[in-house]
Amino acid sequence: MKKSASIAGSVLATALLLGACGNGDANDTNTTGTEDTATEPGTVTDDSTTGTDESTDSTNSGTNDDAASSDNDQDYMKEQMDKLAYDEFELEVDYGKDKEYEIEIEQDNGKIEAAVEDELSNNNLKGKDAFDEIYPRLENLDISETTSKEEAIKQTLDAFDLKDDYVKFEIEITMPDGQKIEFEDKK
Repeated sequence: MKKSASIAGSVLATALLLGACGNGDANDTNTTGTEDTATEPGTVTDDSTTGTDESTDSTNSGTNDDAASSDNDQDYMKEQMDKLAYDEFELEVDYGKDKEYEIEIEQDNGKIEAAVEDELSNNNLKGKDAFDEIYPRLENLDISETTSKEEAIKQTLDAFDLKDDYVKFEIEITMPDGQKIEFEDKK
């Protein structure tokens, strides 16, 4: 009888040890054979699942924070764009010798995308960082369908602190009503 109790004790101790160690895999199953569906994520009711629950929560929280941040960025950019007279804005200024200044803010299926490719100062930005670089400059522009090409170029160069010794200048603006305004100049 002592031998049976000793073996049973060893098996139980081994089972508890293995259950407590776990391998950290998100697909681990509960070793007791029951599911705990009444608790909130991150709440631990069984010591054998402590490692799994904590590692799963920390992994997911970063993803959820990134998604929430992205949603917040989109909301912010949409709110700001609603204040402008433009729905989309693209600018390309070529200074020759592989030196270009390109910016754009566009809306694609309700999502705002922004980019800055500034070869003059080696500054490349995307997303909210690019938007924050471009938006204040767009606020200073007053370009419409009645603006002359010369005035549109001057306003744009001034707003973006660009020199007028460009080789090629292109601007394309989409208005809220869908109308496109384009200006191009070559020197």
